[in-house]
This record gives sequence, C-alpha cells and structure tokens, in this order.
Amino acid sequence: MTEQYDLVIVGTGPAGAVIARQVHEQNPDATILVLEAGSDITGVAGEHLVEADESAMNASYDDLMRRARQIEYVKGAVSMTEIEGDGWTPESTGVFPAAFFGHNFAAFPGASVAWNIGGMGVHWTAATPWPYAEEIPDFIDRAEWDADQEVARGLLRSYVGPLVADMDNPFTEPIFAALREAVPSPDPERQAGYMPMGGVARAGAPFARTGPRDIAPFLFDGSAANVTLRTGVLVTRLEQDGDRVSALVTRDLVTGEEARYAGRVVVVAADALRTPQLLWASGIRPEALGVRLNEHATIDGEVEIDAARFGLTAADIPVPPNGEPFIGSYWSPSIGAERPAHGQLMEREFDGRHLLSVGWYCATEIRPENRIEFSDELVDSVGMPHMTVHFSYSDADLAEIRRTQAVQLAAANAIGVFPDEEREIQPPGASLHYTGTVRMGADDDGESVVDTDGRVWGFGNLFLAGNGVIPTALTCNSTLTAAVLSVRIARAVSAAL
Repeated sequence: MTEQYDLVIVGTGPAGAVIARQVHEQNPDATILVLEAGSDITGVAGEHLVEADESAMNASYDDLMRRARQIEYVKGAVSMTEIEGDGWTPESTGVFPAAFFGHNFAAFPGASVAWNIGGMGVHWTAATPWPYAEEIPDFIDRAEWDADQEVARGLLRSYVGPLVADMDNPFTEPIFAALREAVPSPDPERQAGYMPMGGVARAGAPFARTGPRDIAPFLFDGSAANVTLRTGVLVTRLEQDGDRVSALVTRDLVTGEEARYAGRVVVVAADALRTPQLLWASGIRPEALGVRLNEHATIDGEVEIDAARFGLTAADIPVPPNGEPFIGSYWSPSIGAERPAHGQLMEREFDGRHLLSVGWYCATEIRPENRIEFSDELVDSVGMPHMTVHFSYSDADLAEIRRTQAVQLAAANAIGVFPDEEREIQPPGASLHYTGTVRMGADDDGESVVDTDGRVWGFGNLFLAGNGVIPTALTCNSTLTAAVLSVRIARAVSAAL
C-alpha cells in the first residue's frame, strides 16, 4: 500500500522546516508528510541543544562550543552518543564524521553529517550573516532576493545585538573600534559589529538559539492535523513515472520494514551530501550531480584580549549566565571581490583566559574537479551508495587563503598578541558549510541540477532544498542563504500544489 500526501519532504533540518512552515501557511489544507532517518536527541524534538533542559547534551554542547572551534565540536559530538569503534547503529544520534559511515573523505576530512531530528539545526552556532555582492545569485531578481531574505531572517529569528539582553560588556565597543581600524570597510553597513544570530536574547538567561522547532513548531509538536512527521525511516529510493516522482521507498532502520509514500510534490532537503546520494541511488543522475562541491576555506585562531590596551582590567570581564558559552558574538563582514572573506569572532572566558576566537572564512573557486563520486557497487553503513570526495584548493584559493591570513593577523593583533600556535587552517569540510552539490541555475546547461525554483531539471514534481542548492561561492555561514532559497522554493512548491 502507498500512502498518499500532497507534499512529502525528506529531512527535518532548517531547510525542511522552512519549506514545511511556508507551504503549510500558504496551503493550510495540504497534507504534508516529513520523513527523517534520525531520532530525537534532546527529549523535545527539534529544539536546539542549548535549550535542552539540564541534559547531558546541553553540557556537551556548552563544553565543546566554549572551545569555539567547529572541528572540535564535530569530533566531540561523536562522543555524545557513547559510541566506540564501529558500534554505530541507526538508533544513534548526534553529529558524525562522514567517513564514519564508510565513505572515502580523505580529501575532505572535516565533513560531517547530523543523524537526528532537526539535522544540523539543533547543533549550529546560530550565526546568520547575510550574503553580499558575488555571493548572491545574479540570475535572481534582487528585489525578490531581498524580500525573501527578510522572510528568512524572520523564520530564523535573526537578531543583531548582545547575546544576553541585560549584560553590560565594556569590551564590546573597544573591540569594534579596534577591528574597524584593522579591517576597514568602505561601506558603513559592512563594518565590524555584532554577528547576526538566529534566536532570542533574554535577560539573565542564555541566548535562545533557533532550532527547527522554532521555525515550524507544528511539525514537531503534532498540533497540525494534516502534517505528519515520521522518524527512524530512511528514504532509499525515489521511483519515477516519466517526468514525475511516483513514490518514495523507505526502510525502517530498526525493523527493516519497507514502506511507500507518494506526494503530488516531493522535496528532498537531506543535506549537501545525502541529497545527491539519494538522487544517484534513484537513477536520477544529471551531469552536475555532486559536481562543483564548494566550501569556503576556514582559518581558525584565538587571541587573548589585552584589557589594558582598552583601559580595562580582568574585573571588567562580564560573566554570562549559566549555560551560555559566549560573552559576545561579532562579525567582520566581507566586502566583495576586494576582500572575499568574513570573520566570525566569539568572545568567551575559558580556563581563566579572556579570549576572542578569530575565525575567518574566505571564498574558494567553484570548480568541477571538486566533486562527489558515487559508487554503483559499494554501499555505506545504511546501504546507500558509497561516496568518495575529490577536493583540493587551486592556486588562486591558496593565494586567497594567504591574503585572508594577513587580514586575520591584523585583526587579532589589534586585540592582543596573536601567537603562531593559535593560528590554524582547518581541514576541508570542517566548516560544515559545503554547498553546490545540487546547485541551482538559470539554464539546463549541465552545470546545475535544479532550476531557479529548486525544481530538478526534467521533472515536474521533484524539488531540492538546503545548502547543496546554493550556486555561489560563499564567505558567510550558509544557513541564512539556504533559508532564503528555501523561501523561494516553498513558494514554487505551493504554486505546484
């Protein structure tokens, strides 16, 4: 038997939640099914880990994020599941290196996947900087983009200001002034300032980071009668009838039982790795599938804040409320081709030291050589096509990395003394902001997988969403950009219904 729905969405991360929210509001009578392979990680499905009440996950998140290094969070997140060796099971939850599933990610070793309800949306730092200049697709009308970006910012609850509403921090303005002098911008709106963050600043409480549950609460709490969430089921194949997806075949990861679902419209929002993997497994193999994998280079570091140069002392360092890992979250925006790099700077106190993490992302070239190779013979831990990633930096990328290191050095030295041992280029994949594997394009020219509405070329009812759809080389964190495109895609899905 095949269950019938108006819309079937694969994935409960931010993109899937945005699609569900927008389509439900625009088509309130539509029946929606959302499928998720993972299970609950906190006890409240879809909530951000910072909001997990006194749980071990909250403690783990707090400890790892205090280190303010994405790669350490990814490595540490595996330990959250108490997995040892090859003991991974489908019931496990958390963030896992992609190689843990048996894939060959030697060239992209930092890459990881979320295996839980809410996807990466329960783990993310919640940074929501917006794209600029070349980061915005030139084939989308700018007025439409700006309008959709405002909707996306609302859905992610993007906020600019102190993380804790009533916490006075005398270091903030001196840090801004130092950064603006060291990393100047000709555009007053692109100067160093607060990092836009997805969530709600509260008095005397940790910043309430946005999780997928905050985007589409009805999806996770069961309050909408015509919206259904099924978890612990892996979509293994999309069956086709001509130019339409006729059914989704799933496998229960505990019982092994297969089931079939049909949707008048289907949206796959798995992630930038598993969305193209599912298409490949289904025999949907456009020339651009998995090709032009892109990720901004990640240049990490931290500097001890020199209070004396700002006329302050250690007694002036504010103490954030219990459960909030950061004192402040700041941003040094990119300014386009002149400086295609952006800084994410997190103020914190750790091991008795007052630190500013000075992480910088710089754009890298979009090249077909950087791609995912899928196998027709080998499979991963859950029986899906084995992936081998081919990824390297071009000479132009290496030059841009060196240029960005100079920017980072100038910024850090404006705050304190930046030791060599505190500077590090992270391994490819470590940012978790990889894009382009099912990229959007204006023409079916073999260089894109979906059209400007997110519809797969040659299909009438199959749409894709998420980071993989992003067609441009980003400097900024990718979540807001993916959400902007998801708002656009949801509008096309609603029209198709």
